[in-house]
Amino acid sequence: MTPAPRPRSGLHRAYVATVFVLGLAALVDALYTLHVTRVPYQWIGLGLLAIFSNFVSKVRVPGLTALSLSPVKVQGRTAHMSPSETLLFLIVLLFGGAPAIATLALDGLTFSFKQEWKGKRKDKSPTERLQQAAFGLGEPILSVWVAAAVYFGLAGIEPLWVRGASVAQIGLPALAMSAVYFVMNSGLSALAEAGASGKPPLPLWRTNLKNYFFDYVSAATIALVLAVNLASANSVDGLKSLVVIAPLIYLPYYIQGLLKGQNEEKDRHVAEVEQINLKSAEALATMAEAKDRATTLGHIRRVKKFTTLLARTMGIRDAKELKAIEFAGLLHDTGKALIKEHILNKPGKLSADEYEIVKTHASIGADIVSTIGYTFPVVPIVRHHHENWDGTGYPDGLQAEAIPVGARVLSVVDCYDALRSHRPYRRALSAEQAMAIIRERRGTMYDPAVVDAFLSIQATIETEAVDDPLPEVLDRFATAAREMRRPDPASAALPLELRLAATDMVLRLYEHLSALGSDAGIDVTCDTVSRCLLRVAPAGLIVFYRRDDAADEVVTAYASGFCEALVRDVRMPLGHGVSGWVAANGRSVINADSALDLGHRLDGIAPEFRSVLSIPLSLARGTVGVITLYASQAQAFREEQRQAIELISGPIADAFARALKAHPDSVEQPLLFGLPGTSNGPALHGLLARDKRLVGEFGQTLGVLCVRNFGDTRVMAHATMAVNQATRIADLIFRPADDSLVVLMPDSDASAGELVLERIAAAMPPDIVPPPSESSPLRVGFACSPHDGDSVRVLLDVAQLRLGEVPLAALAPARPAPLAPVRGNGGPSCQA
Repeated sequence: MTPAPRPRSGLHRAYVATVFVLGLAALVDALYTLHVTRVPYQWIGLGLLAIFSNFVSKVRVPGLTALSLSPVKVQGRTAHMSPSETLLFLIVLLFGGAPAIATLALDGLTFSFKQEWKGKRKDKSPTERLQQAAFGLGEPILSVWVAAAVYFGLAGIEPLWVRGASVAQIGLPALAMSAVYFVMNSGLSALAEAGASGKPPLPLWRTNLKNYFFDYVSAATIALVLAVNLASANSVDGLKSLVVIAPLIYLPYYIQGLLKGQNEEKDRHVAEVEQINLKSAEALATMAEAKDRATTLGHIRRVKKFTTLLARTMGIRDAKELKAIEFAGLLHDTGKALIKEHILNKPGKLSADEYEIVKTHASIGADIVSTIGYTFPVVPIVRHHHENWDGTGYPDGLQAEAIPVGARVLSVVDCYDALRSHRPYRRALSAEQAMAIIRERRGTMYDPAVVDAFLSIQATIETEAVDDPLPEVLDRFATAAREMRRPDPASAALPLELRLAATDMVLRLYEHLSALGSDAGIDVTCDTVSRCLLRVAPAGLIVFYRRDDAADEVVTAYASGFCEALVRDVRMPLGHGVSGWVAANGRSVINADSALDLGHRLDGIAPEFRSVLSIPLSLARGTVGVITLYASQAQAFREEQRQAIELISGPIADAFARALKAHPDSVEQPLLFGLPGTSNGPALHGLLARDKRLVGEFGQTLGVLCVRNFGDTRVMAHATMAVNQATRIADLIFRPADDSLVVLMPDSDASAGELVLERIAAAMPPDIVPPPSESSPLRVGFACSPHDGDSVRVLLDVAQLRLGEVPLAALAPARPAPLAPVRGNGGPSCQA
């Protein structure tokens, strides 16, 4: 494709300067001629009348519509036509070229002052304004100077005020004068427009020739008849002739004004129709967007914007082609409105059959758009925007130049913005990653010329923001999804070995679940299932989600594995994320992005989770929950693992439903602030019940830190986070009650206790007085072995005594009498 010509600023400036200098020379010659020649004063009146006709915009006559006297612009930078053209020709015929040039000089100066005064050039740079003023002065003077020279050269007579002549004598030279003036006026203006915009000058000039040439000839004819009559009459008769013939002077321009008004009205109507077309296109795009959560209105509008920009960058100038590309940017995914939602919004890899269904959206969209009847070729672009340069695309397998250029442009922009946007199966890629993929596909999927042009506008495109945050992308179809029924299982045969292994696993799972009894709780049931699943698939974290239809959510019922404490309070609406989608649709998903479920909850945790296998737990009455496995490797799960877990999902769903029914409140227990390594009061009581010596169990020494809150719950929440930051990951954090914490710190001594206390104080918010201040709402006590005791029970008693409280009454309702505390010299008394 041949790129559009670019503006040549240096050449353009030289051209404008040349026209101005030649016009200035013609003006100097005219002024000298007026100085040495006695020209009748009447030319001044005609000159002022010519200037006046350019400045009067409208004349209102009672009972009539407004009559326009304003100039009718001719395509170009400064060329225009008005009643003044007839008066200029009249001045040349009667008094010569010099008075006409002087009139044009004064007209050009006043016109420039008017433009500056009204601020019509304020959007131009000083250089551009100077160029326009110089060209506007020099071009008309040069045009009339050459036209007058041609007239007097052909006629061979002096101006009519010296000696009159007949129409037959000066008719042809006068017509030649008008033709030369038109060619000069419109031609020089077309060249100026071409130099400033980069457009070819010949089409501009041809438009002028077709629309305005005969108007100039008509002006010269009227001036000719009027000049012959005025030359042979006295002043009074000449004035009468001028008044009588005035309607003929104005008639061509009045007709042009009417035509201009009609054209403007037509343009307004066309603009209104285009706006309606645009709104209808956006409505169709919104319909598709409502079904496909991956296609947001922001994506559609960005694609429309940048396909048009890329097309212009490639040199596409045809108005209909550009309009087709713009509308295709909006309408290219219209066909997705007829694709089932669970396929469009599946947060994982599509099956072969599902992919074939999705591929039909291109041809379906083209069929829908074809019914609208757009006058520009948008249908082929919509149909072929998934064709590949090497012929591997769809729906028709077109190759290279056989693919419509608009479709080649759209495919690159659509791909880039899709990569930069969040999708149900992955997070958005960075600009660098997306551009790298576009480069990689150059010459295979995408036209090399299109990719090169796209890279040239890379900086402009990268400034555009991607879609809303991930949770906002995964929304808006929960109600429809809940009404969908699970389809019949696939009838494809599985390998015999897999069937046998699955059967064996089902029998063993039934064995384990039957041994639990009908009243087994969630923890025991899910733990039994988790140990079985770990034999099937590699998972670092297993989460059981229960479906809560009352809240339209899935809620964590049980979590086991790495960082399980951080996911115990996960709640997500049906249809959101991977697990929400599986619960809503009753279909499994394999190797989706873990971030779609957990978002930023596990940011900073290493190793991070990167892939998901999620299986619905369905009974005859519907889906009761979801079991989701998270792995730290990308693409960690295999298809046979998914199939194996699906085969045993029936008994798992039965056991899960029984556990939920037997212990409906077991999943609503309060959590311990979601801190890693936290436990609860019973776990601490179990440790105390053992009452063993510390050596060999916690290391050489053990520190016990007690924290008690005497303020509001907000203070305890901050204290909990401060303790979490101040202690090591090896330290065990317990929360025996809502207002207290106990931390067991292996290999810690008195200095470690002082350090932890300093860290807790530093981590507290500035508006809460930290310990050991007497005004602090917190009390902190610390004890360590061997100075304060040699067992957990004794150290806990000492630490709590240092809180100023009776120690274990709140911790254990029934226990042996406490041992007498050993008051070592090395234990800090952290009382506040």
